[in-house]
Amino acid sequence: MSTGLITLIDDAKGRLKTLRDLLRFAVSLFGQNDLYYGHGTTNSYDEAIYLILHTLNLPTDLSTEQFNTYLDALLLDNEIESVLIILERRVKERLSSPYLTHEAICQGYSFYVDKRVIIPRSFLAEVIVNEQLTPWIEHPELVYNCLDLCTGSGALAIIAAEYFYESNIVASDIDKDALSVVSVE
Repeated sequence: MSTGLITLIDDAKGRLKTLRDLLRFAVSLFGQNDLYYGHGTTNSYDEAIYLILHTLNLPTDLSTEQFNTYLDALLLDNEIESVLIILERRVKERLSSPYLTHEAICQGYSFYVDKRVIIPRSFLAEVIVNEQLTPWIEHPELVYNCLDLCTGSGALAIIAAEYFYESNIVASDIDKDALSVVSVE
């Protein structure tokens, strides 16, 4: 698979010219390689769009109409090379997109991630953001202390700090590598 993948990527370098070309190539490549999705996307098409836009430094939250304006734009050789590198890594290393881009989105917040932390997906973050604690916490401004134990990326602590704005937030983890990823002040 590895030699075939390298040959395929090398062949693509001279032929792909537009974002549309890259998108079609990426969806086919992902489909041929039985990838798992679930860290922000659920299928090869959405995964390809996210990785391509992120790599090209384009907004990843474009509307369909906005996205369509970029589809036939001719790309520079170095842009195509950068996208092909990230697509190859996605297939070859089987890394989730957030580990490749170093960005995870949790409840609309963007967090830095790498392999030292688990990609944030917190049911508690969803409950906090959607104000579903109301039956138990009538006045969020009266919450004075919050503990995010096993904080990992610090996502839950950061989200809690915004919603419990009068609270002292403590983010704790036994893993020093994970704590070095978090930059909470």
